[in-house]
Amino acid sequence: MVDDGRTARGPGSRFSHPEPTGLPEPTGLPEPAGDGPDEAGRRAGPGARTWSRRAEGDRRSRLRATLEVAGGECVIVLDDRRIPGSRATISMIAVAPAGVFVIDARHHKGLVHTKRPGAFDRLDPPELHVGRKNCTSSLDALGRQVEIVRATLDGTPWGSEVTVTAMLCLTRAEWGLASSTRIRDVWVGWPRLMAGTVCSPGIMNLPSVREVARVIDTRLPA
Repeated sequence: MVDDGRTARGPGSRFSHPEPTGLPEPTGLPEPAGDGPDEAGRRAGPGARTWSRRAEGDRRSRLRATLEVAGGECVIVLDDRRIPGSRATISMIAVAPAGVFVIDARHHKGLVHTKRPGAFDRLDPPELHVGRKNCTSSLDALGRQVEIVRATLDGTPWGSEVTVTAMLCLTRAEWGLASSTRIRDVWVGWPRLMAGTVCSPGIMNLPSVREVARVIDTRLPA
């Protein structure tokens, strides 16, 4: 297995630093606790599951607040959209002038880096690791969710003109000297940089944003 030791800007970025400054972080909201639901939490008792759900709610509230502070009424956030034919949900969809963003957040701790398994002449696709945890499955899940949202919009006359982007937000990871990165067509970064990306200028005006959000809300209900 080959570990290229890179984040977004190449080697030499194995030193932690505070999250880069950018958009103001909202205040008055509780700090998220823990890493959210995981396999251990599912095996635990009712108390642990309740704590896990509360942590997930805190995490989502902070992400929503960050987006709303950055974008105001130009950003519409849809939570917990049901996937057709499944009990699973899409955690968060943000609709903004820059397009549609399918967002997931994780609380993993550690340095963000990529690995390329396999021999030097036959390297596999890159994997996302945070510390010692392999987070590649989160990228694959987001890719499938983007396909679902894309299919929802393709049924409209203007659907092909709207971009749909997968975003993995790592709220407690270490980034060294790196910025955000893109792995397997998924944007990977931290909350404030995510908000700046979602709220960047785009081709849609406010009525268009509202219409796109209405279609997604109707076809992917909560």
